Amino acid sequence: MDQRLQARERFRQLPDQQRADWLDIAEDEFRAFGFKGASLNGILARAALSKGQAYYYFADKGELYRAVIERAITKLADLIDARPVQANSVDHYWQQIAALFGNVTLVFKENDHLAELGRGIYREAAAQEAITDLLEALHIRLQKVIDAGQAIGAIRTDLPLPLLTDMAFASMREADRWFAMNAQELSPHDALKLNHSVFSLFRDMLAPSKHDCVPSQNPTPFKD
Repeated sequence: MDQRLQARERFRQLPDQQRADWLDIAEDEFRAFGFKGASLNGILARAALSKGQAYYYFADKGELYRAVIERAITKLADLIDARPVQANSVDHYWQQIAALFGNVTLVFKENDHLAELGRGIYREAAAQEAITDLLEALHIRLQKVIDAGQAIGAIRTDLPLPLLTDMAFASMREADRWFAMNAQELSPHDALKLNHSVFSLFRDMLAPSKHDCVPSQNPTPFKD
């Protein structure tokens, strides 16, 4: 097994409170100084850990940051009630997706700790690199959601599933970045109104067109 995976497993086996205490300290540091500016030595000093102890559970600062973000994603999923989408109709499918969009906006509006962690991810490429596998896991979950939508006719099927997923994931990440950066400046009413517009854009991109047309195989060339 990869050394990083072994270290992660050792960390998971620690008592819950011990894990929480270490991650609380690390989260404070990352929120205050960002990924690059955070001091691993400072975190270890506050947690009363030697470097030898730390490296037994975390291969490097990136792995510690990953653990902080993994916990934040789990907390966010609980707060927005991110259960698997199980819809029996097109309308029901989009109602569930709309609820997830709205809940994410409210969480970022009301929970600045999570919002600041989100802002930190988008400020630094190194931070995003440290959580590559977590982003890939979210990408896989989104593909399953889109696949389920196609099965009941809620999602268009004229494009390959991987392409649809990539487009949807990119748009969701950009919306997530924008709300993480700006939600605190919006009133609750304006935040939800904007969220509704973003959701409508997302739905219109993925939903089957009501006026599908097949382009001609011999399109008329543009004239000068």
